[in-house]
Amino acid sequence: MLYLQIEGSMKMITTNGFEIIDNALSLATTDLKKLGLPEDEAHIALLIRLKHLVPLEVQRVADLLADDEELSARINPDLGLDPQVSVGLQK
Repeated sequence: MLYLQIEGSMKMITTNGFEIIDNALSLATTDLKKLGLPEDEAHIALLIRLKHLVPLEVQRVADLLADDEELSARINPDLGLDPQVSVGLQK
C-alpha cells in the first residue's frame, strides 16, 4: 500500500490506484509508439518529461523509497524487479 497526503490527511492508494498509474503510463507509451517511437525511446521520453515536472525534493524521496526492497516488493509484487536496477529521476 502507498499513502499520499491529500488535503492535510493521509489517503491509501490501493491496487486500483496502481492500476490508474499503470494504465496512464501504458496509454502514454502506446500513443508515443503510434507516433513512431520505439518502446524504449517512449519510456525515455516519459522519464525525461517526469524529470522536468516533478520537483527535485519529491524525486529524492521517490529514489529513497525505491531503494527500500520491502516497499518495492509491495508496490510491484508481480514484476520481480531486480533491486539493483535504478530508475532515478535526478536532475
